[in-house]
Amino acid sequence: MSSEDDTLITAMAHALERGLRKLTRLDEDLRRLAQDVNALRAEPARAVTPDPTAARSWLLADEPEQAVLDLVELGGWVSAVYLRYPDAALSSCWLWHPHVIEELWWLRNAHADAYHPETGSWLRVGDWHDRQRPGVAQRVRSALSKCDLSRHVARGGRPADVPPPLDAPLTGVALLIAEAWTTPGCDPRPGGPEPTAAQLAEAEAYQRRQYRSR
Repeated sequence: MSSEDDTLITAMAHALERGLRKLTRLDEDLRRLAQDVNALRAEPARAVTPDPTAARSWLLADEPEQAVLDLVELGGWVSAVYLRYPDAALSSCWLWHPHVIEELWWLRNAHADAYHPETGSWLRVGDWHDRQRPGVAQRVRSALSKCDLSRHVARGGRPADVPPPLDAPLTGVALLIAEAWTTPGCDPRPGGPEPTAAQLAEAEAYQRRQYRSR
């Protein structure tokens, strides 16, 4: 056998040895990966529960059970926190005013965020005390200052003294406004599309209803 043959055999042996080492390492890696996968499968599934302070609007509530829980929780917080401040006041009919519930609902959740043990901060606490709470208290007092539960009762064929909120006016022209706003070369910002006689009549009727509801 020539020296060239010996060299070729030696090179092939080294290559085979390197290949076997790579296969061994790959086999070990696969075993470790299989162990990790089995370990993950063996761990109990962690239930993901919704955050009770997740941002959601009371005015858009559509789940009765959740709405009951929210109001019960809100009532407890109003007694424990909100009404502790001398400028906070509620009439007996506060639960009959959805916008009041909305105000107190977001204030309660802002309070929870500010005092959260992990994400809360004294800066957020200060903002709640200096800005958020006084603002809500002022708006709630203004909304309820001339109201009590008796005003929500219809008497002698007369409707309740507290009128329902008016729907947004002239929503039927939304398509017209959207087209004018998005059409190239048509800029409605200075005044918008010129109102029609029918739209002006609808607007006048809305203003009359708005005036009577005050």
